[in-house]
Amino acid sequence: EDYDEETGEGEEDEEDEEEDIMRRLEELMSRVKPCAESYQVALAQSTQPQRVETAGSKWTYVKGLRLVVKPTEEDDCVLLVANCLQTPESSRESSSWAIHRNEAAVSPKFATHSRQRGWNNFVCMPYLDQPGKKMELDYQVAATAPDSNTRFMISQDKQRRHLVAVTLPTHQCAWLEDDERLFVEPGLWADVEGMHEVVTTLPGEKVLTICTMQYSANWASDLNRGRFTIVRDDVGLDGVHDRGLQSVRALQPNLQRSLVMATIDEPPPGPHIYRVRAALTAGIETGVTNTLQGSRQLALVRLPGGTVFGPSRVEEPVVIDDGRWTEIPGLCVSVALRRPRDKVLIVYHTDCNPQSYFYEAHFTLFRRSGSGAACNLGFCDEFGMEMVSSDYVASSEYPVGIVCDVPGSVGPHRYYIAAKVKNMGTSTENPSVVVGYSGSISAILLPTT
Repeated sequence: EDYDEETGEGEEDEEDEEEDIMRRLEELMSRVKPCAESYQVALAQSTQPQRVETAGSKWTYVKGLRLVVKPTEEDDCVLLVANCLQTPESSRESSSWAIHRNEAAVSPKFATHSRQRGWNNFVCMPYLDQPGKKMELDYQVAATAPDSNTRFMISQDKQRRHLVAVTLPTHQCAWLEDDERLFVEPGLWADVEGMHEVVTTLPGEKVLTICTMQYSANWASDLNRGRFTIVRDDVGLDGVHDRGLQSVRALQPNLQRSLVMATIDEPPPGPHIYRVRAALTAGIETGVTNTLQGSRQLALVRLPGGTVFGPSRVEEPVVIDDGRWTEIPGLCVSVALRRPRDKVLIVYHTDCNPQSYFYEAHFTLFRRSGSGAACNLGFCDEFGMEMVSSDYVASSEYPVGIVCDVPGSVGPHRYYIAAKVKNMGTSTENPSVVVGYSGSISAILLPTT
């Protein structure tokens, strides 16, 4: 604005300002510690069927899902992920879940709601914990029912369930937690107050992004959807279609649930701000809101690029109308282990867009090692890893998973996401769904320390 053609003073001021910005950025980057290349990893798994009959504030510990972890440093963080399959024993049934440390709940409460007996529910529970103590920590997965008339099964047909704990240096982790009651009204994307965090990445690093939120939808219509996403510097991590990382529905009001969002981001080097956003798409109803209540967490973990394979993204939307497993184009990633006993953490998400009022779609994760047959890593071949169905009374519509796998050989191993649909008995054809407006899959190599 004040540029002087004879002296060139205005141009020099702009150059000085740019140099000052670059100098401060270099100073900031020089203070960022590089990521560790290996981590302490513990895994517990079981296939033993278990019935849960406790109610209210009394918890039942899930058999086989117990780990003792001792951090190397007092400020270390522990990334915990548990995966279970719940089967209700009555037509209307709910369940609550949490991760406990030393017999006290530390994670948000995860919940399922069913209206059909035997209708399986996938429960994915991620949580980033910072105990603040250099001592043995006893982690367990716990479950309970809302009243004494409710019972449900875990791993009813001996499906594998597991709990994994990854100990991380605190300088690689950024997170925040909140429990302020907030209301999401119909409209466009809006930031969730208080749910934002800054991360500074070095060249080549990637960021594991996880968000868990408790909410209560106060509607009872299949025309309404609560939508959630995460953005980095105002760029949505869900992709160009801007449909979000998670979509929730409810056919009964005021049922408290938890949603999960998880993905791997590959930002350019430098400081970045990550924000959680929410929106509500309403049909003809008026006065509907989505209430955010209970604890919620945004966790960001920097990882060295050499240990992360992917993210691989969906190629384009595809119609799924077959009762057999169909691979989603683009949602595949390959990894080779350094040692046969190394573990792999698979992080994936995609969308599911029903094309009819009644629908039942299944999603799963496959591993193909070398030239061998593909192995379904879901709970069973019929169910897969997760189901999206119009028969759930309250549910998440976008499949997401964080799965720990131990292939047992160096590989290479190819992981991919597949989907199928089931005939609901309402027509001669399988009700189709469209998948692939958004989605990605990544493999995190967890070398043995």
